[in-house]
Amino acid sequence: MYRVGVDVGGTNIAIGIVDETYKIVDKTGVKTSEASSPEEMIKAIATTVKELIARNGLNESDIESIGVGVPGTAELDTGKIMYANNLGFEDVPFLPELQKALGEKLGSVTCFDNDANAAAIGEYITGGYDAKNFVMVTLGTGIGGGIIIDGKVVRGINYAAAEIGHMTINVEGAECNCGRRGCFENYASATALINQAKEAMQVDDMDGEKFFGLVREKNETALKVLDQFTTYLSEGLIDIINILQPEVLVLSGGITRAADLFIEQVRDKVSKGVYSRTSKKNTFITVAKGIADAGDVGIVGAALISKG
Repeated sequence: MYRVGVDVGGTNIAIGIVDETYKIVDKTGVKTSEASSPEEMIKAIATTVKELIARNGLNESDIESIGVGVPGTAELDTGKIMYANNLGFEDVPFLPELQKALGEKLGSVTCFDNDANAAAIGEYITGGYDAKNFVMVTLGTGIGGGIIIDGKVVRGINYAAAEIGHMTINVEGAECNCGRRGCFENYASATALINQAKEAMQVDDMDGEKFFGLVREKNETALKVLDQFTTYLSEGLIDIINILQPEVLVLSGGITRAADLFIEQVRDKVSKGVYSRTSKKNTFITVAKGIADAGDVGIVGAALISKG
C-alpha cells in the first residue's frame, strides 16, 4: 500500500507518493501562484494526485491515505482552513471540497492538518528520536511550528497552536501580512533571508542556491547577511526553548540543505542566550534527518498525518 503526501506552501505545492518504508516513489509539484484561489488549488491538487497515481501504474485501491499539509489554521473537526495569511485564505471549506474533487474512493481516505504539524509528525516517526518532547521549525515562505509533547501533537483549543512564525521579535519591526509587526518569519524565514541578501547586495536576481554559493566562496557581504540572519533565527529559537524546553528542536525546509554553513552559528548563539544556559541538560538543535532530502520533509509528513 502507498500513501500520498501533499505539502501546500506559499511558493510551491509539492505532491508525492510514499511507500511503506517512508520513501518517496515519485513526486511532482504545482506553483502556488498558478493555483492561488481555493477553487484553483483544490482542482490542481485533485488533478495532480490522480495523474501521479496513474503514471506510477497504481489505482485507487493501492492508496491507503492522502494527507494534505496546509499553512495556517486547519480545523480538523470542520475541514476548514480558517485562516492562512500567506495564502490569503479565510474560512475556506478546503477538505470537504478536496474530498469531493478527488471522488468517493480517494476522498474517503483524505485528511489534512497544518503543514508544520505534518512535518513534525513525519520527522518524529521517521527520525528515530528518543524524545517525548519535540519541536519542528519549518523555514520556508514563512515559518511554521509543530510541537509534540509527551508524544502527542499540540494543536490548541482552536487548532491554531504553534504559529511560532508570528511571535514578535521586534515590536517596531516590519509589518507582517498577519496584521502585526516584527514577526519572526519576517526576519528568519527563507523568504526573509533572500530579501535580506537582495537588499544587502543590491541585486534582484537571488535565490537560496546562489546565496549559499556566495557564502561558500566567502563573499564578505553574504557572510554578513548570514550572520545577521542566524541572529534573528536564534532569537526566535531561544524564545521557543525558554517556553517549552524540548529535548530536541529540529529545523527543516529547503534552506537546511545548506545547514552546514549555519547550524553551528545557531547553536552557539542559542546556547549563549537561552535562559537555561547553566543547566546540565539543554535542548539539542539539529536538522531534519528522517527524510533524505530536507525539501521532502513536508511531503512525507503530510503522507503520515493519519498516524499523528
